[in-house]
Amino acid sequence: MESAFEIAKIIARYQQGIITPPEKTILEEWLNESAENREFFERICNKGRIENGVARYSRIDTEKEYQQFIRKYRSRNSLSNYRRLLKYAALLILPLAIAATLLFTNFKREIPLIPPGFSRATLILADGRSIELKQDSAYVINESEGSLLTNANGLITYSKTEESARAKKNLYNRIFVPRNGEYQLLLEDGTKVWINSETEIEYPVSFNEKVRSVRLRGEAYFEVARNPDKPFIVELDDAKIEVLGTSFNVRAYKDDISLTTTLVEGEVSFSSGTGNGNLLLAPGEQFELDKATGTVTKRSVDVSLYTAWKDGRFAFRNQRLEDIFNTLSRWYNVQVVYQSEDIKEKRFTGDLKRYDDFSKILEIMGSSDLIKFDFRDDKVFVK
Repeated sequence: MESAFEIAKIIARYQQGIITPPEKTILEEWLNESAENREFFERICNKGRIENGVARYSRIDTEKEYQQFIRKYRSRNSLSNYRRLLKYAALLILPLAIAATLLFTNFKREIPLIPPGFSRATLILADGRSIELKQDSAYVINESEGSLLTNANGLITYSKTEESARAKKNLYNRIFVPRNGEYQLLLEDGTKVWINSETEIEYPVSFNEKVRSVRLRGEAYFEVARNPDKPFIVELDDAKIEVLGTSFNVRAYKDDISLTTTLVEGEVSFSSGTGNGNLLLAPGEQFELDKATGTVTKRSVDVSLYTAWKDGRFAFRNQRLEDIFNTLSRWYNVQVVYQSEDIKEKRFTGDLKRYDDFSKILEIMGSSDLIKFDFRDDKVFVK
């Protein structure tokens, strides 16, 4: 199918009465694609709207411009070239302006305003209480065993108290970040965690045992406070990561075909339930576990591609469209439908702003002519 801009130009030529038979065939095919296309065509072909558009562009006084040019220049060749230029400009300005207007209007109509995610989460305390966390909510929570929690500016902070330090067992809290959300967590030992959309993390309010252990489903970035006497362990459904003090990203969504651990600095030990043993990762390296086969792959990567989300960016490098839209759908909370299985395997490279409206993201991706989008019934159709 032709691009939206080509369709817009054909409609402009239709309005002028100069559409060719091949162009008419293309237009008819586009109109038959959907009821939305036909409705849009009928709306923009409204006689009053077109007459207003023509009137605006017909106000250009070409003869006046031409006479001013004559007074300034006396060259015969220059006058001939200028007269020809005015002639072509009169032929081109109107259809191109209409085409651009139709393209802009069509895009705005099809993709409604879909804002990006924001700081929000649900905190479940050890006693079962549930608290909704928001960026603009500030408060202090005292748990029964003496731990102290503060929430402000999208960050929940745990502070150690004498009472919590004397606790004989670890009490656990959980944070769940929904689709269209993100949050930050500062653990009692000073470890900071950035939690991505559709992610759950379970952790002790105070690390009173020989290891510091948390459990993760989803994606999070960790900056682990160094403590040689207490290793920090991230438990996943299919693997386990052990560190002393380091910065790394973990992506372990249940519906992803693989899970990845990407190391920024320090050193981590990675083990899975498939008998691979403990594998060491150095800065700039990544482990990928194929959930179906149990195969673990180690590779060198550009770590910024895998940590960009915590810094307000999406960074894609020759990435499958299905993987890209899995990420985008979690952040913008939209449902994506693919016209064919082949579309999922197309690849895209780009750097996008995480806090842009979804329509801006689609506009940038669609400008490559790699894919086309339609939006209806609160779903994005990729074709």
